[in-house]
Amino acid sequence: MPPVVLDPQNNGVTSGNSYSFSNANAHGIHPATSVLQWKVTVTTGLNNGGTLITESGWSNQPIGACILNNLPANNNWYYGQVVYVKTTGGQFVSSCNKFQSLP
Repeated sequence: MPPVVLDPQNNGVTSGNSYSFSNANAHGIHPATSVLQWKVTVTTGLNNGGTLITESGWSNQPIGACILNNLPANNNWYYGQVVYVKTTGGQFVSSCNKFQSLP
């Protein structure tokens, strides 16, 4: 199942310049065995579009929480998503959550 960002939830908020993004596969119970690598990105546009604000490094560990630093903390709205590489088919982008980056 494809990974998703669980926290911050859609229309949720972060607080400060660093935040622990919680990620899981789409149903939260099926292991994402077909995912080779993943990272979380924060952008100004849907589906990893717009300007890249910050991102985690690539990970080949099981999909889970990761700390993202350098969030703007400026009250504006951004999109968080998981970018992942599957064993077949190349690179994909999860559905995204719109969230407000609070000071």
